[in-house]
Amino acid sequence: MAEELKVAELRENMADVLRQVSGGRRVLIRRYNGIAAALVPVSDYLTLDRLEKRRTQQGGEGIMRKIVLTNISGGEGKTTLARELAYQLAALGHRVALMDTDPQASLTKSLGLHDVAGHPAFLADHTILDVFQVDEAPRLPSPLNVSGVDFWPSNDHLLKADSEIASDLSKQGNLRDAVMQLEGYDFLIIDTKPGVTPLLNAAVAAADHIVVPVSGDKGMENLQKLSRLMKAAQGFSPHIKVSLFVPNRQRNTVLARSVLKDLQDYQEFGAISRPIRDSVTVGEAYRMRKPLVEYAPKADVTGDFKNVTEDLLRALEE
Repeated sequence: MAEELKVAELRENMADVLRQVSGGRRVLIRRYNGIAAALVPVSDYLTLDRLEKRRTQQGGEGIMRKIVLTNISGGEGKTTLARELAYQLAALGHRVALMDTDPQASLTKSLGLHDVAGHPAFLADHTILDVFQVDEAPRLPSPLNVSGVDFWPSNDHLLKADSEIASDLSKQGNLRDAVMQLEGYDFLIIDTKPGVTPLLNAAVAAADHIVVPVSGDKGMENLQKLSRLMKAAQGFSPHIKVSLFVPNRQRNTVLARSVLKDLQDYQEFGAISRPIRDSVTVGEAYRMRKPLVEYAPKADVTGDFKNVTEDLLRALEE
């Protein structure tokens, strides 16, 4: 996250501050009672400039990129990656929405929303459940705002969604219909549940881009099932594709090197990001209920997630 400096502090330390900004630091310049300016790395400026040009060319708000994270199996790091992508994108100035479609609510819990009894995140009305309980014109409820990111939480009530969709398979497209009504966002990041279920199919159908985290052999084995998942979604999202494979929780082991090598066989289906190392800092951030950009902005693993975010933006432009 950006740090604040007063104008006088900037004057006194200009050379050091500029050197740190070139290395990735972001600084807000405070003058009197408000923020007067910002110093950001050139990569941030170029990203924002590219985004603004795209909005101008499209004559308005631009197109929201709808991105779903899935690998079918659990334990691949989908939830952490969804959270970190959302907050890395927000740190770059993008308008981001984040959605938890897993009844286990790991993403919701990782943001601390289930730590307080009676929090709105426990209510069915704040989840996406109602989208599947109507036959026409499904609409999402108002999101919760969590540290600058709009968020649709999950809880046990969402367990009903699978039966709602299974009883009427046309409702598999309801979430996409509701998502298409959203305005004012550059990105929607969707976290999913493990296993192939009607709710997973609906979540994938709501997106146009799939990001696939892979942390081991189990994750590699499930890549074969992705094509079937995509085919099921194409009736609602005809242009859906895998945009990025993410080597996750990588260690300096024979297994990790084998996963990276095997991933090269999938390059024709989607780009492969730079790897994310295995780090205890990720678990610490979860316990503190904060994204890494807030909990440990200078940690090496936070830099890994920043790299993956840059790789995703590059892949989306192709």
